[in-house]
Amino acid sequence: MKRMHLTLIFLCILFSFPAVAEQELIKPQTQGDVIFVSGGVGADEQDALQAMRAGYNLHLLFSIKGTGEYVSDVRVRIADSRGNSLMETLSEGPMLFARLKPGRYIVTVERGDQAFKQTTTVGSTKWTSLSFTWPQERID
Repeated sequence: MKRMHLTLIFLCILFSFPAVAEQELIKPQTQGDVIFVSGGVGADEQDALQAMRAGYNLHLLFSIKGTGEYVSDVRVRIADSRGNSLMETLSEGPMLFARLKPGRYIVTVERGDQAFKQTTTVGSTKWTSLSFTWPQERID
């Protein structure tokens, strides 16, 4: 009976390890009322983010046009409909998920010398996905 009890404890620890590992890979950050996560460099981070995806109602993805290559180090600013900044950060990977109150927002992203701005509506029951693509860099 004691062996069975120890085996059950071992199995519980073993199966809870991936959930703990995922939480440590990507740590939520908070700025004001906005909670967000970013990352997605490598398969482990991508899996961890996908597991967290449902908890965030704004999903951003950053890539290169034509190749689909992901990019990171994108400066992200989210403002309310009046232009008041709610969050500013540098993405740690090609994905950024934010939890916002329902409403209209202005999302501005910058990489290098190119910036894009998009106004979007975020709801409480559905998520909004935005994808930003930059042109391929020229090699002279």
